[in-house]
Amino acid sequence: MVRAHAVLLGAVLVSARPAHAQSAVVVDTAAAQPATEELRWAPSNPYAPGVWPTDLPWKNSFFYVENSTTTQTLGVGTAYQSRDPFYEITMGLRPRFYFYTSKTTEISLRADIGISTERTNSDTTTERGEWTATDFEVSPSFATELRSSKTDSTEVELRLPRIILPTSKISYDSGKILALGARLLLTEDLLIAGRSAAFFPNFVFGFRAEYVYQFTRAKVPTNSSLERIRLDPDGISVVSDQLGGATFASQSAVFGGLASLYIHQQLAWTTLMDVRPAWHYPVNENTQICGVVLTGCTTASGVGSPQTRSALTSFSSDFLLQLSDSIGVSVGYLNLTEQIGPDGRRRSVFYSPDARFYAQIDIGLDQLYASAVHRPKPHTAARAESRHF
Repeated sequence: MVRAHAVLLGAVLVSARPAHAQSAVVVDTAAAQPATEELRWAPSNPYAPGVWPTDLPWKNSFFYVENSTTTQTLGVGTAYQSRDPFYEITMGLRPRFYFYTSKTTEISLRADIGISTERTNSDTTTERGEWTATDFEVSPSFATELRSSKTDSTEVELRLPRIILPTSKISYDSGKILALGARLLLTEDLLIAGRSAAFFPNFVFGFRAEYVYQFTRAKVPTNSSLERIRLDPDGISVVSDQLGGATFASQSAVFGGLASLYIHQQLAWTTLMDVRPAWHYPVNENTQICGVVLTGCTTASGVGSPQTRSALTSFSSDFLLQLSDSIGVSVGYLNLTEQIGPDGRRRSVFYSPDARFYAQIDIGLDQLYASAVHRPKPHTAARAESRHF
């Protein structure tokens, strides 16, 4: 199990969620994420390897501020067809509370909530500079050490259930009600020079699997404030609140891996990759429409085999530098995009028009409190947590 001297599975990869930041391209992957897409695996611990965790019951709780912008906004990548700059600020809180802690096992409750604002005049929000909440997530966590030796350790963690409430504007306005899921994490910590070594103390890699079921008002996105005239199956003009023709992803999953190299006690380099398949509600075919043709009724034919599956791919890499026990700064690159682009071509996992650069400041609330009241460090090694899982 990752001990106190190796606190964190790497650097911060926030949106979203960006921690919970909204994706420049809105895609419905329940991919175990809210509509304000959590672009990265939510970090659990804001500290670098050299920071000893506190023994407070709310340890690892932290506040973060993240800035992200698309690579094309900075002129990196392929040329524009039309310029659409995007810059976003996200602020959030990730509280944790530990009910039980032993040398090998921990039981805790964790939550995640924030607000974000898109500062450029892009097409992701209605008004320029509009503030919106991120989706609220809460989940109990059970983590335990499976095995341990002098050179390595293996840990497993289960979060069940994961509850995601549609507190963001996009989620609520499109008809999402509730998402329920589970997350399974497996991490391996390998010593290199040793935990107390200044350089290259250890290396951590991990794997995760997630599943989410999304409850919605309808099979397609709807908004009660929308009044659009459409023809119903009987050929009668009716007012409709349907936002589009694509159906919701009722089920989604995430399968991915992480590698964190601790370059120094205060510096970590983390790279992540994952795939996020989603299964959408089926589309009704061969619907009878009556009253619009002289012969009576006709059958509206659609696509022979409508696509009810989609997938996102994600790649990110960043560096975390710990400035003090309570403040850490991370900078990195993220590409979260649809596996198949609008042109029907398969996109690269490493770069797409959705790619972003980001920078984030993390403030560890427990470390800040411990420093303010001169709370002594724990004398026994406390269990450290995965930062990205």
